[in-house]
Amino acid sequence: MNNSYQEYINFANTLADAASETSMQFFRTSLDIDNKSDESPVTIADKNTELKIRSMIEKEYPDHGILGEEFDSINPDAEFIWVIDPIDGTRSYIAGHKDFGNLISLTQNKKPIIGIINCPAHDERWVGIKNQNTTINKQSTKCSKVTNIEDAYLFTSGLYFDEPRLRRAVEKIQKKIRYFRYGGDCYMYGMVASGLIDIVIEDTLKVHDYMALVNVIEGAGGKITDKFGNEITTESQGSVVVSANEELHSKLISLINE
Repeated sequence: MNNSYQEYINFANTLADAASETSMQFFRTSLDIDNKSDESPVTIADKNTELKIRSMIEKEYPDHGILGEEFDSINPDAEFIWVIDPIDGTRSYIAGHKDFGNLISLTQNKKPIIGIINCPAHDERWVGIKNQNTTINKQSTKCSKVTNIEDAYLFTSGLYFDEPRLRRAVEKIQKKIRYFRYGGDCYMYGMVASGLIDIVIEDTLKVHDYMALVNVIEGAGGKITDKFGNEITTESQGSVVVSANEELHSKLISLINE
């Protein structure tokens, strides 16, 4: 990324600081829970966190767009768009589980240039910047060197594979894999970037769920695409395949699409 974008990087971290403070105010407290039209839960923590981030963006960069989970988009045709998931893993958050996070990314012409996975309950923050090394808590981090599916550790939500071919492929991968586990929210993508696990596969995600992941994974040496091996953009259709490196990823995509 051009050095002139350093102010965007600094600002993205300032947004993550604010998201940490706001979301942790309500963590492990008694919350009223509403269900949205898709039956997913939402709380005052989701709404207040997004409103805080939005207000900061609108004040600092009024010409930028905002695409968030809880409220309508602003300036959707802008060159620069901030994509926000105020609390990724609301079900975990409600349960008092620490794997929830704040996802913040900045796109330019629909492609990600900055991504942050901020997990305040763990006090861990992964920052990915296009063409730069990913960091966790300001220290460089790398994906694992596992290249064989048989040696890999897979995390997956496991519950949302609506497309039959992908569901069958994941079932085949689970039989070949060394270990797998269900669940993990955005924290599992940070685990890939830190070399702790090797693969994450999900489906039916929305743009605010996946956009912050791209720069984090790629900057740690990993690979992230949709199920066909296509790059992730704001127009992707919801499937996400993440792996520790190009060689492992190529094997996964081949297996999924055979």
